[in-house]
Amino acid sequence: MISANTLRRQVITAAEKHDLPLSIRQAEALANYLAVHVNRGPAPTVRLTDVQYAALVGLASGEDAAETGRRICRSENTIKTHRRTLYRALGARSGAHAVAIAIDLGLLRTARRQLGGAA
Repeated sequence: MISANTLRRQVITAAEKHDLPLSIRQAEALANYLAVHVNRGPAPTVRLTDVQYAALVGLASGEDAAETGRRICRSENTIKTHRRTLYRALGARSGAHAVAIAIDLGLLRTARRQLGGAA
């Protein structure tokens, strides 16, 4: 594991060596960003079946298992089973956790709301 301080020193040294116009604050921000991403490791690859993905979309939109089942013509119990396998595939503890992990992995996109607009 690489510490943020080590990365900060390396970033500052590289910036000086290559005459890059980085302030100390910019070097620290870059080092912190790199420390998080380097220590995280590669993003896990998760392959979901079509029904698991439909269950995930249902979770994200607030559907219960019966509603998701009706939407994709499967039984409620089938959807519950696929949700359990989805949780295992993502390493999630709950539906909300599964949705958060899926967003982080890029499996789901979120709608961005504009803040501060006219009312």
